[in-house]
Amino acid sequence: RQSVGALVPLLAVMDPAKLAAYGDQDTEAIKKTKMIQSIKDTFDVFDKEASGTVDVRELGALVRNLGVFPQKTDLERMVEECQDEPPTGFIRFEKFNTMMSRILLAHQYPRDSEDTLLRAFRVLDTEGAGFIEAEKMRSLLALKGDKFTQEETDEFIAFAADPATGTIIYDEYVMQVCPF
Repeated sequence: RQSVGALVPLLAVMDPAKLAAYGDQDTEAIKKTKMIQSIKDTFDVFDKEASGTVDVRELGALVRNLGVFPQKTDLERMVEECQDEPPTGFIRFEKFNTMMSRILLAHQYPRDSEDTLLRAFRVLDTEGAGFIEAEKMRSLLALKGDKFTQEETDEFIAFAADPATGTIIYDEYVMQVCPF
């Protein structure tokens, strides 16, 4: 009997909705299905034209939105792995999904736990309101710690903030980036 891990390449290219329809209640299979859906949902946020591609320059922001924080040299290797031959400047979902599935399943990069992320947000939420103003977060990302570029900050805010209120409801954000 083959392990479920042998199915990862196949699972990585299948539609997550179809996978869920098979009714497999195996915990690992459910986690993998959620992971693939999370990869797809995150990719779709960056795929502004719904073309199935994202600009290669957005790869850093894309993987960070999935809770993976590679060093610059690792990110360069990811770009090489995801790019078509010859390079087009865009990354197709299929290649990105295959790479991210492998990285996430192998726990290649340590990910912050849901609890760690929530505690970090709560430190920033000095009033205990359950949210952070997007503009406050924009300022923090540009000025503190590992500084984000303007483009990375814009992508993060677009992904994390509620456009109607201009706030990041951090419980919801953490659930998006730590679903598995």
